[in-house]
Amino acid sequence: MGSAGFEPATFASSRLDQELKIKYLQSRFSKVKSDKSKKWIRKVIESLFEKTEGIITVETIMDFQNWYRSTYGYEAQCKFHDNTKNFLGWIYKLTRDERYKNLQEILERPKRDSKKLNPILLREDDIRNLIKAVWNSDFTEYTKVKLTSAILLGAYTGLRPEATIGKLTKEDIEIALEREPPLLWIPEEKDKERFPHWVPLHPVVVEWLRKALEYNGKDIVFYYDKIRKDLDSLNVKAIHTGRKITYSHLRKFFEQMCNNVLKVHPGLRDYIMAHNTGSLDVQSYDGKLPTEIYEQYMEAWGKVDLLPSIKIKVEGD
Repeated sequence: MGSAGFEPATFASSRLDQELKIKYLQSRFSKVKSDKSKKWIRKVIESLFEKTEGIITVETIMDFQNWYRSTYGYEAQCKFHDNTKNFLGWIYKLTRDERYKNLQEILERPKRDSKKLNPILLREDDIRNLIKAVWNSDFTEYTKVKLTSAILLGAYTGLRPEATIGKLTKEDIEIALEREPPLLWIPEEKDKERFPHWVPLHPVVVEWLRKALEYNGKDIVFYYDKIRKDLDSLNVKAIHTGRKITYSHLRKFFEQMCNNVLKVHPGLRDYIMAHNTGSLDVQSYDGKLPTEIYEQYMEAWGKVDLLPSIKIKVEGD
């Protein structure tokens, strides 16, 4: 005779009834205090019975696993995995049927996806198209200058738009433009990783930062929310992917240019971007003179011109 709730039959057609489910939940709940955990246990078991109709076989367990993997994220997948495995183990102890014990081995522990870089692919023409869209828009001249300056600064340096560019003051930029060569100093309080470092300023960036300062009467030069919303409203699509270009994609553009087009040393790339700051490559650049960093940057980026082919005029030119 089988245990209550489990009718002996061929494994392919054995059906678990609702009474068994209730007994399992009572058993688990007696050992768990967290309401959140109880909610997840119930959710998993209810879903298991719904998807398998109580028929637990190799095929139905694999189908169930495929379902929750395609439906939920990593954390939820772990809850489905752990609770399903626990349920199968409980049935094995109840029935001593080795097949339920073996079914536990089918369940594979979910793996957290490795951190993937934003896949958007941008090239020089995408940046030029974005700037063209700015100057073909109905924005005021003031806004057009600010947007163009912010786009060029982000594209030529890979600085974080909100955590760094959005905190730069008029004084920060004025001091940078007075240096020879022009270098922007990023203190730790204006970097997400709290990594103080030098950022070389390309001649094109220098030109447009000067224009931006002419229009700036306040302390902060590039307000993040304003620039992000204005660029979003332009709805410019990347040539190679058709994806809308956003303010945050400028950092990705810099990285992809360094990697795929200009073949910039990873240490220099990450030092400027304040990325992987604990790596030996970055630490090696942290010890270089600012002039050395500027020279190596210009060797790679010096001939890159991201301004549109059309001539852009503003008052005072």
